[in-house]
Amino acid sequence: MIDERFTIVQEERFIEATRDSGYKSTASAVSELADNAFQAGANQFIVHFRSEEQAYNGRGRKPSPVVDEVVCVDDGSGMLPNVLRTALRFGGTTRFDDRSGLGRFGMGLPNSSASQCRRLEVYTWKKPDEVYFSYLDIDEIASGSMLVVPEPVKMDIPSRYAAYKISPTGTMIVWRKCDRLDYAGREDTLTRELPNTLGQTYRHFLVSGKVIHVNGRDILPFDPLFLMPEAEHHGATAHGAPIVLDVPIPGANGKTSPVTIRFSLLPETWQTKIGKSTKQSHAHGIDRARGFSIVRAGREVDFGYFRLRRPHWTDSWWSCEIAFEPELDELFGVTHTKQQVKLGERIRTRIEKDISANLATLSDIIVSRGRKAHAADPKKAENIAKDRDRFLRTSPALRDKDPNIAERELREYAESRTCDGVTVDEVLEDIRNRPLLMDFENLPGAPFYRVRTFGTSTVVTLNREHSFFSRLYQPLCDMNPASKTALELLLFALAKAETLAEDEGVLWYRSQRHEWSRVLSVYLESVESLDRVMADA
Repeated sequence: MIDERFTIVQEERFIEATRDSGYKSTASAVSELADNAFQAGANQFIVHFRSEEQAYNGRGRKPSPVVDEVVCVDDGSGMLPNVLRTALRFGGTTRFDDRSGLGRFGMGLPNSSASQCRRLEVYTWKKPDEVYFSYLDIDEIASGSMLVVPEPVKMDIPSRYAAYKISPTGTMIVWRKCDRLDYAGREDTLTRELPNTLGQTYRHFLVSGKVIHVNGRDILPFDPLFLMPEAEHHGATAHGAPIVLDVPIPGANGKTSPVTIRFSLLPETWQTKIGKSTKQSHAHGIDRARGFSIVRAGREVDFGYFRLRRPHWTDSWWSCEIAFEPELDELFGVTHTKQQVKLGERIRTRIEKDISANLATLSDIIVSRGRKAHAADPKKAENIAKDRDRFLRTSPALRDKDPNIAERELREYAESRTCDGVTVDEVLEDIRNRPLLMDFENLPGAPFYRVRTFGTSTVVTLNREHSFFSRLYQPLCDMNPASKTALELLLFALAKAETLAEDEGVLWYRSQRHEWSRVLSVYLESVESLDRVMADA
């Protein structure tokens, strides 16, 4: 006789605990359903949101619909009644440990659904007029009234879902009583955010012709390598040929399976232009493409660093994809939810060894670009000074200057900065309303910098003929752009203080500038370059 007090699973507690296991987002749960659809031969996977409740958004704001039901439909092969009943079991599958496709554990359908809703309904048909139905209900399982998966019954799809049926064969999954959707179930937010994840996860499927829709919205592939021309954002270049590693399959008597590693280098113009705007970087997806994309059987299962590299600012401008087949699941530590990998030490060390040279080369290229862009852009320090200048006093002599005189002075300075292809008005527009500017000149024997005012702007002019420029400033442009900016800000601080000084103070600054320049020149005579100083440190 069985003592029911000590059954291996206590249903009411098990089912509630299961809801908390494994799925980190609504997108990852929906992805499980998409996996099943594509493995069943589907070409289309469509997600519909059904909303009745309205969420209060605050006084004067339009309420937001809250999703109560999620309906996922595919045009796959459909399931026979016994296959449907098996698929609804936790651990039930006809493909357990099958390494030929996306799934192999038999946990996807019930686990993913339970993580988002309290009732799961499935309609499936292998013929247009033979639809079979079964379901799972969390409350019935917890109360003990549902002990087995209900035997599938033949029935018509309810009228409220009938229009979603898209093909002669297929499956429709309905999440009802949704209580754990992301973003508190707000339909507008789910419609906006879910495509981001699905577009990246299934990018290779989408490029191959598969179709995914979310609430009437076509899903475009998002390629974190920015190589796919079909993706909205592309233009990167492949960095070198793919690296193909022949990795022994665990327990397969010497058989191997390929691990393919691809690198891309994002365009230099993105780094020098888009990189300056957080908004543009976010719009292009650059901020979510830092690290390594792990792709299993054409489907991304995880994204991150995996101890292959420490995060660095250069990671925004290169990308890497590591692709493998399910027969290497154990080495990559693939979880049953297919949303995370835990690299074994052996495969991680192997990959790290083979990618190190590429990472070093990519970093060198990107750092070099940064130096060049920074050195060529004297506005970096100027922009910082402009932003922070609002917290500082303004010289009365500059603030109260006659507007006509100020404009004439500024125009005269603009005329001195014109060059081929650039008009005086364009230069004037560029420098207008900038409190501090950096300029350059060649004056042998003169101080290493001087300060002048034009209109309401203060110009710091560096002397290229002084050893300060050749042995300190210029090397910083090449080696450490951030330090070069800090040095410019130091000079701006001196200039700002000089404009605030009274008449005697201004004379003191001018005389001291000559003295500082002479002493600095003596000190720098023995310094061949900043490179040499740092090498000797």
